[in-house]
Amino acid sequence: MIWHNFDKLWPPRHLAFWLALSLPLLVLGYALLAHWRRRVAEQIGHLPQLARMTASVSGNKRLAKAILVVTAAILGFLAFLRPQTEGKAKWAKKVGLDMVLVVDFSKSMYARDIPRSRIDKAKAELDRFLDGLDGDRVGMVAFAGTVKELPLTTDYSAIKLFYRDLTPNDMPVGGTAIGMAVASAVRMLQRSRKGTKQRAQVIILLTDGEDTTSNPIDAAKMARKLGIKVYALGIGSRSGDLVPLITEDGTETGKVTDSNNRPLVSKLDEKTLVRMAEMTGGSYFRASPADFGLGKIAKAMKDLKRAETRARVQRRRIEQYHWFLWPALLLLLVDLVIGERKRRRGPVERGAES
Repeated sequence: MIWHNFDKLWPPRHLAFWLALSLPLLVLGYALLAHWRRRVAEQIGHLPQLARMTASVSGNKRLAKAILVVTAAILGFLAFLRPQTEGKAKWAKKVGLDMVLVVDFSKSMYARDIPRSRIDKAKAELDRFLDGLDGDRVGMVAFAGTVKELPLTTDYSAIKLFYRDLTPNDMPVGGTAIGMAVASAVRMLQRSRKGTKQRAQVIILLTDGEDTTSNPIDAAKMARKLGIKVYALGIGSRSGDLVPLITEDGTETGKVTDSNNRPLVSKLDEKTLVRMAEMTGGSYFRASPADFGLGKIAKAMKDLKRAETRARVQRRRIEQYHWFLWPALLLLLVDLVIGERKRRRGPVERGAES
């Protein structure tokens, strides 16, 4: 049995917490109600009158009703947590293309000319982009002054795990080596061609475009020779923004400075990205707060050649909440049927008059 992951959208973690807290409060409420009834009875004080008032009330039934309601509440809470069992993973034939996401993890991606930061926005939009794919094989190259690679896969959750906790501080070499990263993606796509039917291959490049250590145009020429299209997405503003200095724990301690100790301004370099896209038959888009641009890239790739592949279908979990929900409803129904009054006895026969 698997209990639903609270990091998902449903059930909300804070709502589950308050529902869990309400269970002991429900028990406490019944205890306080019983205590209040005893206090009222003590205040009446007149034993014959008290006996007449409570003669028809069954204490055992009251206790049973309280137990039924509390048990139903616990079962209802367990149903709310959405217990699930693992389904069987299946293999299926799907049609798709090959793509490599080349994502800039240089320190300039900490700049905040895109809400939150360039890198945070990129990660959020990549989540959405991957959720819209089906059958495409996707690899990833994260880069700064060096690269980290994830081979092509149809397991999009594995790709998300690869980049979600990755930050520019995790890159061992600083700088922005766009050419090195694109060349790495080209080699990854070239290796994937062996023994497979030809399908369209693309590179989706997400960067602020400020290459400092390599030659992006040479890498674009490599891609063009192999028929690989480059779709470039420029992240940031043309006017630029100061780059915050972020520590390992995510705290901002100042601004990044240049060799003259002046605050470093990171500007979007579109010329190189436009040229790379045009050379390979791809397209260039610029990210903005209102429209990040990955949706436009998805539309631009819509008519590319796709080939059939055998892909593993993700396990579909089977909901098991009904095993808790139906007993909870049944207990509440029994609670409604059971009254608090004692069962009436049959008429008592009177003895013969003497």
